[in-house]
Amino acid sequence: SKAEMRHTCRGTINLATANITVEDSCNFIISNGGAQTYHLKASSEVERQRWVTALELAKAKAVKMLEESDDSGDESVSQTDKTELQSTLRTLSSKVEDLSTCNDLIAKHGTALQRSLSELETLRLPAESTEKIKQVNERATLFRITSNAMINACRDFLVLAQTHSKKWQKSLQHERDQRIRLEETLEQLAKQHNHLERAFRGATVLPASAPGTGGSAKDPCCPAKGDLSDEDDDNEFFDAPEIITMPESMGHKRTGSNISGTSSDISLDEQYKHQVEDTKKEKRTRIPYKPNYSLNLWSIMKNCIGKELSKIPMPVNFNEPLSMLQRLTEDLEYHELLDRAAKCESSLEQLCYVAAFTVSSYSTTVFRTSKPFNPLLGETFELDRLEENGYRSLCEQVSHHPPAAAHHADSKHGWTLRQEIKITSKFRGKYLSIMPLGEGH
Repeated sequence: SKAEMRHTCRGTINLATANITVEDSCNFIISNGGAQTYHLKASSEVERQRWVTALELAKAKAVKMLEESDDSGDESVSQTDKTELQSTLRTLSSKVEDLSTCNDLIAKHGTALQRSLSELETLRLPAESTEKIKQVNERATLFRITSNAMINACRDFLVLAQTHSKKWQKSLQHERDQRIRLEETLEQLAKQHNHLERAFRGATVLPASAPGTGGSAKDPCCPAKGDLSDEDDDNEFFDAPEIITMPESMGHKRTGSNISGTSSDISLDEQYKHQVEDTKKEKRTRIPYKPNYSLNLWSIMKNCIGKELSKIPMPVNFNEPLSMLQRLTEDLEYHELLDRAAKCESSLEQLCYVAAFTVSSYSTTVFRTSKPFNPLLGETFELDRLEENGYRSLCEQVSHHPPAAAHHADSKHGWTLRQEIKITSKFRGKYLSIMPLGEGH
């Protein structure tokens, strides 16, 4: 059955890949390329030929069945193709061998015939019969020459088929690979097209379906964008006016952060008088918990021991959801200590407050073992708490290797802080070793 084709029992030869060769008039051989070889003998030449023909037919049927049962992807197909090609070549070679055998037989019988004819010639027969015998002799010779030519032609054909089969296989495989690549590309393009279509639909629907956002900031172009969605992609750019005409307070905040440290407190206060009451944002009091994904810690850690943390590719789940610049800005949490220090008359008391402020940044390190994200070169973090706490801060990443940040903060209460922070960090297997370098003023 088809199911048993692949899993044959011991001692059997799979006809699809079998090699059937004829040895002499009554003997023939079936082999599967080394593991199994059967030498069989028939009672007569005719009987042997019937067996060989029946086996060749069965072999052709087996190859066809193998093709039909093989529907397990391209690799198996290519394997089938190879098998089919090899079996075809084997069939051809066996046929050529059959022809060679026939040729040998013809030659043998031909020689015997010629001997008989020459014997006839020696007999004293009438002149007519001698002529006839000569004609028969000539025809026998011609027949033998023709059969020889046919055998040689068949052998040439087989050699040609064998030399070109590899080339055909390669070109077929190349075509198949190219087809697979094209199918993959087509699938990707279809996905991208679908994604772009959805994004475009979302972009065209959003502005129209969100009335009241931005108030006067709505640009006349935006509602029309829904109608123009069927036209070219230029409609995508109608979002810009919304950003330009944001509430004015944003503009003031930005200019406020650009004023140099020498500007007086009065000018800062004047700027903030212009702020609209409604635009005050509620500050968040805590950051959300990180998702609890299971990680194989050892597989990550074993390659990291002794390395500098900035050069280790960490899984994103290891990081806190904030950058190193924001983490450094958290040093200002106990800014009241500096506010008090600025008002102190005694320099000793002032020094105590400043020292207390310096170590206050370690207050959270017990619970905060996650690593913040490494900032990009030139990235900045700006914190503006002038209104509620009287200070503002700007932190910038000024070097990437080694990572270094510059931090500047000034306050309405009469103090200025500037520091550069370099951190050398190493992973020691059981703990992180982090050494802050640089000076604070």
